[in-house]
Amino acid sequence: MLMPMLSEADPTESAEGSIDPLGIYPIADALASRMVPGVRERQQHPRFLTVIAASMWLCSTFDDDVVADDGVSEPWQVFEWYVVEGLARATQDKSSLRGLPGRDKADKLRAEGVPMSARGYLKGPRTFGFHGIYRALAREIGVEQTGRLGDAGFSILSAWETDQNLKGFLGSGDGPGRRHRDRLRQAIADGLDAGATARKSWGQFFVDHFGIYEARSGEAEAIRAAIVTGDESAWVDGHRGEIFEALTSEPGQAVWMEQRKTDRPSERRFHEWLIGGASEPLRELLQAIACYEQFARYLQNALDACLAFMVQHRLRLKSTELADLDAVKDAAANVALVYPNVIDALSPLGLVDRFTRSFEKFAEPVGPVEWAEQLLAFHTKVQSDKPPHGKAPWFDRFDDGSYLIRPGYIRDYEVRPVSEYVHAYRTNSLWSFADDLNLLSGEVKVG
Repeated sequence: MLMPMLSEADPTESAEGSIDPLGIYPIADALASRMVPGVRERQQHPRFLTVIAASMWLCSTFDDDVVADDGVSEPWQVFEWYVVEGLARATQDKSSLRGLPGRDKADKLRAEGVPMSARGYLKGPRTFGFHGIYRALAREIGVEQTGRLGDAGFSILSAWETDQNLKGFLGSGDGPGRRHRDRLRQAIADGLDAGATARKSWGQFFVDHFGIYEARSGEAEAIRAAIVTGDESAWVDGHRGEIFEALTSEPGQAVWMEQRKTDRPSERRFHEWLIGGASEPLRELLQAIACYEQFARYLQNALDACLAFMVQHRLRLKSTELADLDAVKDAAANVALVYPNVIDALSPLGLVDRFTRSFEKFAEPVGPVEWAEQLLAFHTKVQSDKPPHGKAPWFDRFDDGSYLIRPGYIRDYEVRPVSEYVHAYRTNSLWSFADDLNLLSGEVKVG
C-alpha cells in the first residue's frame, strides 16, 4: 500500500526522484477526499482538534497581520511551539508522545538549552506541524470557520472546559480557566516579541489538559459528533459520518479487526463489507475506488517487477527481458480491458477527463514488449513533469534501448496480489480516531 512518505522529520527530495513514480496517487487522493473529506492518512489523534480549537480561541485577540519578531511566525505557530515544547518536556511516559509532530525537534532544542523557534522547529510547520496536519479536517467539520473558532470548535472547547474544570476559559465568566487563558495569551504575546517560546515551566499544564490520548468523555463525544456530522457549509459533501459509524459498529469493528490480524490489512475487504449497507452515493464511490485500484495495481505491479528484476541483475536489460515478467504480461493483457471500466466508474464523479489525460496511452492493447517500453517511458515522463524542475527516472535508459537501475533505487520491490489496493483510503486514520475516543469494544481496542 502506498502512502505519502511524510513524517515530522523534515523530508527532502533529491533530483533523482520522489514518491508516486507513476502519477497514480492524485486520483486516488481525490477519491479518498470525496469519501472522507478532511481526513488524511497522517492524521491519527483527534484530540489535536481540541488543541486547534483552543489555539483559535487564544489567538482571536491578535490582529490578523501580526507576526513574531522573526517576521514569519503567526500567533498560532507560537502557541504550537509552546504545546510541543511543553508536552515533550513534561510528559513522563514518553509513549504518550507517539504521534506528536515536532517531538524530535523539541527534544533536541531542550538538550541544547535553546527555546523553540522557527529556526529550530519543523521547516514546513504549515504542512508538518499539528496545525498543518489537522487543519483540513478542522475546517471540514467546523472547528475553524473563516479563520476563526467555528461552531464545532466552540462545542468541543466547551466540553473540554467542563471536563477539565476550567470554567472561564471560554467567554467572559470567572473561574480557574480564565487565569490560564490570560496567561496563555500573554505567553503568546511574549513569544511573538521574542520570536521564540518565552516560558519554561508550563509543561505540566499541557500534559494535564492537552495530552494526546487524554480526552475525557464530554470532549470525546463532542469530537465524535463533529466528525460524524461535519459542517453543513463545507464544500465537499462526503461520507465521513456514514463510514465512521459503520466502522465503529460491532460488525464493522469485527471486519476491520480481522484485517488488522494480518500483515497487510485489506481496505478492499472492508469496503466489500461496507458496500452491502452503504447509501447509493457511497456505493457508487466504493465501486469507483475498486475499479481504479485494480487499474493502479496492474501498473504498480508491472513497474515493481521491472525494478526488482533490474535490482536482481544490476546490469543493462532489454525490454524483451522485462516483457517476460509475469506482472508485465498480466498488465499488458488486462490494463486495456480494465481501462473502460474505470472510465464508466469515474464518470458520475467528474474524474474522467483527469483520468484520460493521465493514462490514455494505456487505453489500447499492445504486446508485452511494447507495453513494457510504454510503461517505462510513462514513468520517465511522470518524473520529468514533477515540480518544480522535474525529477530523474529511477533507472537510466541507454541508446541501445537497455535499462539500468540507478544506485539510489537499489532496494526491495514486491509484486502484490492484484486484489490489494495500491493506495490507502483513511480506514487506519478513522480506526485510530475511534480508539482515541474510546469507541471500540474492549475485545478489539488497540490498547
